[in-house]
Parts: sequence; C-alpha cells; structure tokens
Amino acid sequence: MKVGVVSRTDIDAVFPVTRRVIELLEERGVEVLIETETAMALEANSETVDLTDIEADFVVAVGGDGTILRTAMGLKVSDTPLLGVNMGRRGFLCEVLKDEIEPAIDKAVEGKYELESCLKLRSHCRENEEDFPDALNEVLIASSLPSKMILCRLLIDGEQLTEIQADGIIVSTPTGSTAYNLSAGGSILAPGVEAMMLTAVNPYSYFRSIALPVGSKVTVELRKPRADALAIVDGKVYTGLKALSTVEIEVSKNKTRFIRFKPFYERLRNRIAHIQAQ
Repeated sequence: MKVGVVSRTDIDAVFPVTRRVIELLEERGVEVLIETETAMALEANSETVDLTDIEADFVVAVGGDGTILRTAMGLKVSDTPLLGVNMGRRGFLCEVLKDEIEPAIDKAVEGKYELESCLKLRSHCRENEEDFPDALNEVLIASSLPSKMILCRLLIDGEQLTEIQADGIIVSTPTGSTAYNLSAGGSILAPGVEAMMLTAVNPYSYFRSIALPVGSKVTVELRKPRADALAIVDGKVYTGLKALSTVEIEVSKNKTRFIRFKPFYERLRNRIAHIQAQ
C-alpha cells in the first residue's frame, strides 16, 4: 500500500502532527510518499514526490480546508481518496482532529470507511481559449477592484437568466455550497444532490441564488466596456479577465473523493455550532 502525505507548511504547530501521521503509517508497513513541499518544511531526509506526481491508495492532508483544496487541485489522479486532518480554523472538508489520528489511520489502512464522491467544476474563458483548473468548491467572477461591482449577463444553457450588478458571481459545487456560497446567502446542498449553485454576491437586484441541474452550462458575460475582472478558482488561482470577457462554467468529468467516518449532518452541525460560537 502507498499513501501520500501533504501538510500545511506555514505553521510550525502542524509539523509534529504531520510527523506523527508519517510515523503511524510506517509502523503499519505502508510506503509513505511525502510531498516535496511538505518534506522540505519537515526537513525530512526521505525520498519525496511532487504533488502532481503522487500516485497512492489514498492521501492524508494535514492542515485545513486550504490544504485540502491545494491537494485536490494538484493531484495527478483527481479521484485519489483524501483523508483530511484538521489543523485549521474550520476544516469542514477535513474528517478528523489531531487527537483522532491513530484510529483514523487504522481504519483507513484497513479500508473501513465510506467514500464521498464530490463534483468539480471546469471553467473556461471563451475569448482567450483559456481553461482554468477544476474547482472543488467554487468559481468566482468578481471585479479586479474590491470597491467596484461587476455588470454581467447570466445565461443558463444559452438562455438569458438576468442581467445583474453584483460584487461577484459564484458557481459552486455541493461541497462548496457550505463555503463562500453559504456566506453569500446561497443554500446548502447535501452530498448526493446532483446540482450546482449559482449565487450573486451582494447583488443590486432581487435575484440572489438558484440551484441548477448538473448538466447545465453557466455563462457569465461581462458587460462593462472598460472594467476588468477576475476569475478565482477555490480562492487559490486568480486569473485576470479583460473587459467584455465571457466565462463558461460546467461540471467537470473529474471528481474528488473523501474518506469519511462521520455522517455529513454531524459535520454540518459542528460547523454551524462553530460559526455561532464566534
């Protein structure tokens, strides 16, 4: 069995947990593939593998949702199962806390888990024929200036939905429906709901959000002649858009799979409680 290990690298407190994960895997006779950036941060002497070259039975990601998103975006085989260990603030995509690592590793190595298969989104700028990386959470179209709104026309399968001014337009997966989409007023989609959410951020309009079938193609046409914008994928990849650009968004053929021991509603309940406590 081969298992990849990816860690958040900008916080020293994460490193002992990552080392413990590696130690537990090696004690169980697993071949551990340490991602190059992680190994450099840990000052590990073992052989390393770039994230884009990892081929493993599953990957353990130690950090938070940002680490999960980075891992999901970079993996060579997109549906390699991910086990997230939460060292972040929310960690909704993560499955276990640091004090749950040992039983979680045992279950994962023994195959005693459920796999949650998650949709991803592909997006494309029509004018320059540029494909953006697949999104696990969302694709956001927003102004390149924080204080400015965008004016855009929204089309679903070529049919105009509305022309709208807003701080941004989010198209999210069910996984991403609990992230920026939720903060912007969009609904939560439970796993297994084959849909994506189209949500306007602070719209100057009555339109707020709509759930769309997975076969839909969302087209966002920028309408201001001299206003540039940004396409932001999972809060990680920023691409500049020229005025009057057109972005097309639809479900990707690729998916991300998560190792799960707990039901979705338990994770959701814990997240809601965490937010209310802030």
